[in-house]
Amino acid sequence: MAWEWSHTDEAYQNAREQLNQIPDDDLRVIFGEWWAHAHRSETGEDFTTALYQEGRNLAQELQPWTLAAFIWKRMEKQRTCDNGGHNAWACPYGCGAHTVPFDPVVLNGRQEESGS
Repeated sequence: MAWEWSHTDEAYQNAREQLNQIPDDDLRVIFGEWWAHAHRSETGEDFTTALYQEGRNLAQELQPWTLAAFIWKRMEKQRTCDNGGHNAWACPYGCGAHTVPFDPVVLNGRQEESGS
């Protein structure tokens, strides 16, 4: 089950900051999923490995900050989170590994203020 986003601006900032901390290869995987999702009308299927791989190949040529910005725009448009509203979906399918929390960023075992 999924919910629609209904959080504070601070929560969205927290999620975006945590998206920016995702390892580069994971960003490429998520980009590939969004690419396949965005082009699904070409095949009539919700997901195809060929479109996913096309997206992954394109992602290899892009900087991580560009990938994160692309992903964030898709996340904002989709506005989906897990049941309970704790984690924003970073991919179009809500893969458990591809979510980011709305909670404050935790670095070195302590909470950080947003924007720090």
